[in-house]
Amino acid sequence: MAGLYVVVGNVERNRIVKAAQRLSFFSDEDTQIIHESGIAVAWVSHDDPSLFGPVCDPQTGVRVITSGRVAWDEPDWQRAETMHQYKGGLSNRLILERYLSGGVAAVERHNGAAVVLIWDPRQQQLHLLTDHFGFHPVFLYRPQVVEGCVISTFPDAIADDRAVQTTADYVSMAEFLREWQATPPHTYYNEIKYARAATHWCWQLPERTCRQRQYWQPFQYGWFPDLQTAVEQLSNAVRHAIHIRTLPRLGPIVSYTSGGLDSRLVLFSAADRSCIYGVNLYDIPNQEANLAQQLCEAAGVKYVGFARDDDYYPRWMRQGVRLSGAMWSAEDNHFLGTRDLIQQMGVRTVLTACPVDMVLKGDALERSLHQFFRYRIPIFKFDNRRINGFLAEYPQRKSPPEFSMEIEQRLKEWFGDTPLDLISDKDRLLVEDKRIRPGCYQAATVDSLMFRIFPFDVFMADRAIADCYSRIPARWKLNTKLWGLVVARICGDGIIDANFGWRPNASHVEKLLVRAKSRVWRRWQSTSRHRDRGPATDGSWPNLGWYVTHSNTLREMWESTPAKERQLISVLWGSDPWSVPLSNWANPPTPHKKGTIHINSPYALFRILTLLNYWAVRRY
Repeated sequence: MAGLYVVVGNVERNRIVKAAQRLSFFSDEDTQIIHESGIAVAWVSHDDPSLFGPVCDPQTGVRVITSGRVAWDEPDWQRAETMHQYKGGLSNRLILERYLSGGVAAVERHNGAAVVLIWDPRQQQLHLLTDHFGFHPVFLYRPQVVEGCVISTFPDAIADDRAVQTTADYVSMAEFLREWQATPPHTYYNEIKYARAATHWCWQLPERTCRQRQYWQPFQYGWFPDLQTAVEQLSNAVRHAIHIRTLPRLGPIVSYTSGGLDSRLVLFSAADRSCIYGVNLYDIPNQEANLAQQLCEAAGVKYVGFARDDDYYPRWMRQGVRLSGAMWSAEDNHFLGTRDLIQQMGVRTVLTACPVDMVLKGDALERSLHQFFRYRIPIFKFDNRRINGFLAEYPQRKSPPEFSMEIEQRLKEWFGDTPLDLISDKDRLLVEDKRIRPGCYQAATVDSLMFRIFPFDVFMADRAIADCYSRIPARWKLNTKLWGLVVARICGDGIIDANFGWRPNASHVEKLLVRAKSRVWRRWQSTSRHRDRGPATDGSWPNLGWYVTHSNTLREMWESTPAKERQLISVLWGSDPWSVPLSNWANPPTPHKKGTIHINSPYALFRILTLLNYWAVRRY
């Protein structure tokens, strides 16, 4: 498990060695231990240490240690190769040079999904910089108590340190079952909190002080003047962000590729398409796999199909929960099972486009579909009242009685400085930003796990994309108005979006026609005879309900749950889930007349099983 572990102050070397062991799960990880007066650091990584390893300036003793990746263009990499005065990875040499010449302000807006740590022994000063969107996870244990403060990318690694004391935060667990995530900055431990996005932390050991400030806030410089300018600048930002993350020196590269809008951008923007593999996951070859292959062929990229077996998600659940710390649902554990394939291919960079939906396509906005008589049509409109939640499940399920006050208080604190009535673009975006950042908390994304199992990067973390994000009005995110134009500009519009069946940048009329045609097709399918397809669907992800009724692995997990854990889940859930027959959890959520939803869905079951497996791993 790649990651970072830092103890501030003087500690025994054995403590940081054990911390490194808690972050190590795979034989291909590189580990480095730094232990000197004032600081102890364990760095564990899947990234090439010659490119991304820690660096030290022998003259000043200043060190730069990065978890994740800062992105550079090829001339910068070549210049770093000439910096023989520094010892360590090329990326951190460039950061070190900037720090020594311009101070910490010169590196605050670092370009990438990375946690940057700078140790300056001259002033006994430690700097920690999180990324703009907070995609890379990093957590703090008692940061204000300077001597003994712990920084780590994995909360469980802190909790397992015998030198610290933690208690379980069951409010966060109840939130996870309700919201699909905890409210930032909380974790499953009362004493461990997230370090916040776009934030500079500084510990001064002689004064025993700790201070923090946000180095970047969006929406400060006005909107793009017109849609065409936005399309041009966002297209250029996306192209360049992908280009510098797909340079030949970073290959071979895997981009997980669906037939949707977002992942195709990597294929068409890569610096060297000859070293890119488009890996597509399916249960049986289907329409989306066919479209993914078409996209790879059109871009001149190698296509690799990966067939999941009929017990894929239940079988990988416990390992995924152990590596993720259960901060996301096991229903999103798509990629862990491909790790052996990635190793066999000799891959040095893994990319996904998972965060695009939230950041640029309006999934985190208050919106609803237009209604035509009793039919919902595929065109969104804005809702004008703030929802105190993260929209993972809406309408929302009620909070469990024992934790309802604490949950509502946390949500009030998190959203409390945003408008309740949403009138302007900025009103909507201020609320949306609370759901987007930190990205490592986002429901349905897998980035936190990916950093721990792969040499992973996130092109959406690019500084130029953050600047564009800050200038896009909410109305251009609705119905992918801006994003559809960007995708069509970069990739063309000849291959449809597998998720919806229409072309990038399709008009409202085209969307309505496609939806009407698909409705007729679904009715015909429902009355025609076809073989059992197992968990397969026509898209990338499976029918989770099939596992509920067919997986012996899942059934055994459910039925073998000890009484103590059943009781705790019942409190966190608000009722006894085992009082409902397992087969009743197989159907997806359905709307009820009063605006509530049928909560006994496979998605809810997978969240409950996520916590149950977590407790089994953690021995609660």
